[in-house]
Amino acid sequence: MMRGMAVLGLYALQNGFMGFERSGLFYDEFSGDRVRIPIACWLVRTSDTMILFDTGLSPRAVPGLLRNDPLARFTEEDLLIHRLDLVGLEPDNVDMVVLSHLHYDHAGGAALFPKSELIAQKDEYSYAHYPSSFFESFYYRKNFELPGYRWRLLDGDTELLPGVTILRSDGHTPGHQSLLVELPESGPVILTGDACYWHEHADKERVPGVVWNPTLALHSLRKLKTIARLVRGRIFPGHDPIFWETVKQAPDAYR
Repeated sequence: MMRGMAVLGLYALQNGFMGFERSGLFYDEFSGDRVRIPIACWLVRTSDTMILFDTGLSPRAVPGLLRNDPLARFTEEDLLIHRLDLVGLEPDNVDMVVLSHLHYDHAGGAALFPKSELIAQKDEYSYAHYPSSFFESFYYRKNFELPGYRWRLLDGDTELLPGVTILRSDGHTPGHQSLLVELPESGPVILTGDACYWHEHADKERVPGVVWNPTLALHSLRKLKTIARLVRGRIFPGHDPIFWETVKQAPDAYR
């Protein structure tokens, strides 16, 4: 194997579905219609490191979700711990947990990883502790106030290791980040997280409806699109139900 290329595979880990208003998905929509969106976690396997991108919902949040959200779908298999099981991993085998941001549907499983390095942008970590009132309901302190856990707080784009690069993509939140994964056979993929909810956001440059700064969110969308074009990569959006139907699910991998 060429030393330069450390990435071996990318696994999609399904973490249930939830309902969401179209007005929360698209900044310029005022429709109250709700749609069902997937909650996605991704595992990057490299020659010597396991990297998880996002951790979905906290298991303790699931009963409330199922009670209050008629569009929610969540089975026992959807628990992150069982998805990791599909690829033969325990939480302790995960070296790095990259959190796109600290909203409850992305950082909810962070507590499962006391032995891993938790990686977030510094601005996200500080904002999550003192969010503006309009954003408070998305940040749940128990998800990220984890005494004794190891945090690595970044300031901007960062190469984690050859073939795996964090791209800062703020706007949805003050310290949002996406992940560029250079797959040896199928080429580069950008896991956008919530910088790009659906393919439509990228295609039509539509900003998320849940947004801290819409101007920055648009810049980030353009940045990710530009990088995808330059590296001839694909964009894997964060919550796109149509895209999700086409995704290879673990234990199958993108190689």
